[in-house]
Amino acid sequence: MEERSTAENREKEIDLGKHFAILRKEWWKIGLLSLGIGFLTLLLLFLRPNVYQAVAVITPAIEEQRQNPALGALASFGVDIGGPSKVEDLDTLFRSNDLTVRVFRKYNLWPILLKDRYDPATGNIRGSWTDPLFGGGKGPKRPGDWDAIREAKNRMKISMNKRAGTLFLSIESPSAEGSAAILKNYLDEGKSRLQEEAFERAEKNKKFIQEQIGKTVDALTRDRLYTLYGQEVEREMLARNREQFGFQIIDSPRVPDRKIKPQRAKGAVAATVLSFMGLCGFFVFRGRPLK
Repeated sequence: MEERSTAENREKEIDLGKHFAILRKEWWKIGLLSLGIGFLTLLLLFLRPNVYQAVAVITPAIEEQRQNPALGALASFGVDIGGPSKVEDLDTLFRSNDLTVRVFRKYNLWPILLKDRYDPATGNIRGSWTDPLFGGGKGPKRPGDWDAIREAKNRMKISMNKRAGTLFLSIESPSAEGSAAILKNYLDEGKSRLQEEAFERAEKNKKFIQEQIGKTVDALTRDRLYTLYGQEVEREMLARNREQFGFQIIDSPRVPDRKIKPQRAKGAVAATVLSFMGLCGFFVFRGRPLK
């Protein structure tokens, strides 16, 4: 057994010696090919445009919670009494397709996101070679709502920290100023949508309370309803305070001073190292010099 084990070890040493002999003989080919692949990768990465990322951090606005037994009475009628937004609500808001469509329709973000493919004279965008693969049409077309939704899903990232109660938003685009502007547009329209919902809810609640006051004879119940009506008026007034309503901005969008991708140097180095390893394996298993 010991002799057999010794013989196997010698065979392995001999095999490794043969492999290293092949690599020593062909090292210049491996090195040149690896450097060539790395240089080609670098050139291809230079053809890709720079991408800049703008980041913002927000947190739900804190409203004073008042203990009032009349609130339970109003809720028993099925009326939404509102309240401070939660970080989960903000996450749902900024992920909604309706908000994306609203932002794109109002601000026309296509010249920023697709400046190389967008024609400002006609308002059309040129199709890419991947469009037929995913069911898209060929030739220039006017971007629609679904194009906006797809662009937002590819370029916008949202992450939530429940423990800290914060929401991180980021947008990527070929323009540093454009990324910050787009993210600011999202924050503005998010506040506007929350305000509109608050105004609509307060208006419906006030109308309902007025109807109940007209139907109520009991003086104590009428007083409670008047108190609720006053609270709805107060909520409507607070909703007009745009800076403190819905959410607070912890970190506002700033114009990035550096690109986030492509990482050309890292890509070229990685391509060089991987090609070097692959070529070493190719020559070793081929067992003879490349002709």
